[in-house]
Amino acid sequence: MRYHPTRLILLLTLFALPLSSALAERGESVMFEPKAHPFTEPPPQQQSESEKCEQLLQQIEALKGKPQRRHAAIERHKKACLE
Repeated sequence: MRYHPTRLILLLTLFALPLSSALAERGESVMFEPKAHPFTEPPPQQQSESEKCEQLLQQIEALKGKPQRRHAAIERHKKACLE
């Protein structure tokens, strides 16, 4: 069984292209600023208890069409704000 040289080159090219694009994606970009890693950012400001409760109420209102997620938000609100 003998392979034609153009087929061999085509197959090698097809196998090498995905590898080269994967390696290129990992490298750091010279043109763009690197993305900030979440652990290098300062932690967000702590919210007060009333702000957290207000945010939970807003989530409950926003989740009117999603009963499971809304119920979970209601339970979190009960536990955090009413007890």
